[in-house]
Amino acid sequence: MNYTALPAGGAAFRFWEPTPVGGKYIDTTGQRFGAWTVLAFHPKQYRSRFGRAAHWICRCTCGVERVVIGSNLRNGRSRGCGCHQRRRTIDLVGRRFGEWLVIAMCPGRRRGLIYWHCRCSCGEERDVRGDGLRDGISSNCGCIRIEKLRKRATTHGMTGTRIYRCWQDMLARCLNPNHRSFSHYGGRGITVCKRWQHEHGFENFHCHMGNPSRPDLSLDRINNDGNYEPGNVRWATRAEQRANQRPAKRKRQRAKLAEIRAYAAALARAASGGVRHAP
Repeated sequence: MNYTALPAGGAAFRFWEPTPVGGKYIDTTGQRFGAWTVLAFHPKQYRSRFGRAAHWICRCTCGVERVVIGSNLRNGRSRGCGCHQRRRTIDLVGRRFGEWLVIAMCPGRRRGLIYWHCRCSCGEERDVRGDGLRDGISSNCGCIRIEKLRKRATTHGMTGTRIYRCWQDMLARCLNPNHRSFSHYGGRGITVCKRWQHEHGFENFHCHMGNPSRPDLSLDRINNDGNYEPGNVRWATRAEQRANQRPAKRKRQRAKLAEIRAYAAALARAASGGVRHAP
């Protein structure tokens, strides 16, 4: 294709343009703007959002020819046909970014951006922007954040276990007046050492006692009149606990009438000097 270049001064274009457009244009014929090389002034009028604008026929380094607005050439908005960007696409398949493993490149572009289909270490699959992967903006599907929040909200992770229930019952017996066994423990002055109470009390208790080796073991105080404290608590069987119990109190029983009469007669004999009277 043969082009007629704009003569110096920009005033002779009206001889080969069908309709003069008026105004003065900067001659950019032969100049390079990025990958574009300006070939000639386009012999037609074009309208843009800024009004009438000069358009130039340009050739890219890849050989593609297009009509480009002169202002876009000068301010750098248009630097090529896009072939340079397509050649710069970096293959990320098989690479790992944080917890993401890139599986394949998504077809097409979304708003001019390349997306990659990725799989997280937890099994979640999503489409992720390529620049977000390379810049470290996206490193997982959000499972790491959820796991961190779960760990932050978890103190020891043993809530509901048998040793945790034993620790709770120990505190309730000694510190809760509404507990059914409070009179035998807290009511007698038995308490729990401060290190096994309040914050991190269970961790300290578990560190000292450890888990029971058998399911038939339960907490037992070596000295029944002592507190729940290190050195006075052990894991014991039911038989060992029964052998270590306090002596049971004898229940008072109402005396029978015959026993009362016999007791009264014994008192009368003692008062009379031990002489038995004839009936």
